[in-house]
Amino acid sequence: MSRISDWLTGRKTPEPHEDGPADGGDPYGILSARLGDYPPDPPRHCGDPRTLTAAQRAENLADFLAHDAKRIAILAAWLAREGFDATALFVSGDAARAEGKRIDDWLARWVPQRPLDMVRGDAEVNPPLARWFASDRAGADLVFSFVSDLGRLNAAAIVAADPLFRWTIVEDDLDAAITGDRAAQPSDRRYHLCLVRDAFDGSVPVVLDLPLALLGLVHGRMSPLGVPVVARFPLWLSSMETGTAA
Repeated sequence: MSRISDWLTGRKTPEPHEDGPADGGDPYGILSARLGDYPPDPPRHCGDPRTLTAAQRAENLADFLAHDAKRIAILAAWLAREGFDATALFVSGDAARAEGKRIDDWLARWVPQRPLDMVRGDAEVNPPLARWFASDRAGADLVFSFVSDLGRLNAAAIVAADPLFRWTIVEDDLDAAITGDRAAQPSDRRYHLCLVRDAFDGSVPVVLDLPLALLGLVHGRMSPLGVPVVARFPLWLSSMETGTAA
């Protein structure tokens, strides 16, 4: 215990968060309450994508694409109320990077910190994937709709920089192209909705599991230990602009 106390005493003080869950409340529920009248975006079929049929995953993708522009507009309007211009992300260069940094800095302040367990430290290091997949993204899980929309906005910025990217489900054939071996173990992105760059020339596709990456970013910012989050919103945009995606 003394080592933990010594480390906690000497660690760097994290950036301040807005009124975190001092009562030990669910940080995702707190964020959902902060979103107020933000419209939810429930998937047609909830559940771990591995348990859904290919037809159900296809229907989820079709719904996602059909509502993409509307959901980005909803998020842009909500961010505008906070003083941000989401459309700046669609113009590559300094303006996009500057606005992305402003949104990222706000996001870091907006999320509450998880409660700190003095024995185990941060008891929830990993994002709640089971909750994410099972959720209808409304009510106490409304923040998951917001995170999904952040992924949409992030993807739109990447597509503006590189139009070869598109949303798709990583079904078996695509997963085999990623792993390079149809007999290999499935990748951790199999059956996920991802942003994919596939030149259809035999090269290995670039697969960005954006929704889960955004969930990981938000979850990481909730750390009660002040652990730095290296990733920044919008994810991967700089590498797309410089052609260093891999």
